[in-house]
Amino acid sequence: MAAASLPLDDLVVVEAGEGIAPAYAGKLLAEVGATVIRVEPPGGGALFRSAPLVGREGAAPVGAPYLHLNRGKQSVGLDLHREGGPEAFGRLVATADVLLDGLGVHELAALGQSHDELCRRHPRLIVTSIAPFGLTGPYRDLAVSDFVLLALGGLLNMIGYPTREPLQLGGAQVQYTGGLSAFTAVMAAILHRDRSARGQLIDVSLLEAVAYIEWKSGAYFDTDGHVRRRGSDSEWVVLPARDGYIGLVYQAEDWPALTAFLQLDGLADERFATRRSRTAHARDLHAIVGPWFAARTKSEIYHEGQARGVPLGYVATISDLLVSEQYAAHGFWQTVDYPGIGPATYAGLPYRAAWAPVPQRAPVPGEHTRDVLRARAGYSGDELETLQRAGTIAGAPDAGSGGA
Repeated sequence: MAAASLPLDDLVVVEAGEGIAPAYAGKLLAEVGATVIRVEPPGGGALFRSAPLVGREGAAPVGAPYLHLNRGKQSVGLDLHREGGPEAFGRLVATADVLLDGLGVHELAALGQSHDELCRRHPRLIVTSIAPFGLTGPYRDLAVSDFVLLALGGLLNMIGYPTREPLQLGGAQVQYTGGLSAFTAVMAAILHRDRSARGQLIDVSLLEAVAYIEWKSGAYFDTDGHVRRRGSDSEWVVLPARDGYIGLVYQAEDWPALTAFLQLDGLADERFATRRSRTAHARDLHAIVGPWFAARTKSEIYHEGQARGVPLGYVATISDLLVSEQYAAHGFWQTVDYPGIGPATYAGLPYRAAWAPVPQRAPVPGEHTRDVLRARAGYSGDELETLQRAGTIAGAPDAGSGGA
């Protein structure tokens, strides 16, 4: 299906800032057809150099997160702190439907582009601020990291075993959750603008995005006054297999099928007759079933168990995911080429709909600078040369050449 048939093919988004959250929101918008213009430093910013770095021998390495998060976008290499930078940024934003602001309220204001000013000048613009603590509140300007947000958001308290310290989620989960929250809010704001003809300021708090995931603990606490604990020593279990790990549940409705599948002496013992007693004697239970799992491969256990109606699953590595029949059946994985890197495999959309985006690569930083500033912001050739002499933009060829 051609890109012109995508749902947001008439939407223009300007994305600014180096955080993963605004980049992920922009990626989700680009995948459903929006023209997403990424404003970044000439030659690429922090995300372009974020580990892990990939590249062929003799080619400059590129950050894998950049390649993943910026597929299908246009890149404008613009130094916002040099002569003409703030004006060029303002002229670009004036052509947009949505601004994804990862710069922050203070940097935007220093550029003469405060949220209030943007909303006043462009009443149809959807200004989307994505900040650790949001735009207001006593924590707004505090030092922060994803680990801090996981802790303050309450999710860290729910990960790990109850007798041990909490565990951190791997990867930048706070950022991705915040980006998804921003994408959801932007989609709702587009519908609101269609009805009211007015844009708005959206205030996305990464802290609240974390707390939103763990909404259950608050609701449960109000109900019974109990603080929910991390994990469980019995019901939810991860056990070593010969080549990895298996996850399973000892819950009541699945216990008969599990014991029939394992056929191990000792499982009929009175100590394991109820959910509560299995929890109380978890160590003894693991001692009985553990060797059975350790002697078999995770694939063998998974397929044989599922064939007998036992709800268990193997802990998949990325190499498992890439060869999974389930993902292949949905065409989830996509191969995309990037200059100097070569073909690589990327995740597609987690749903199928009436539209099908065409897989696209991430831009080379600054690849579209001149074309976008000329076509969208109205810059003449002489004005672009002036910006280049000032170091505000790099001396890149027009889009399509793969230059920086």
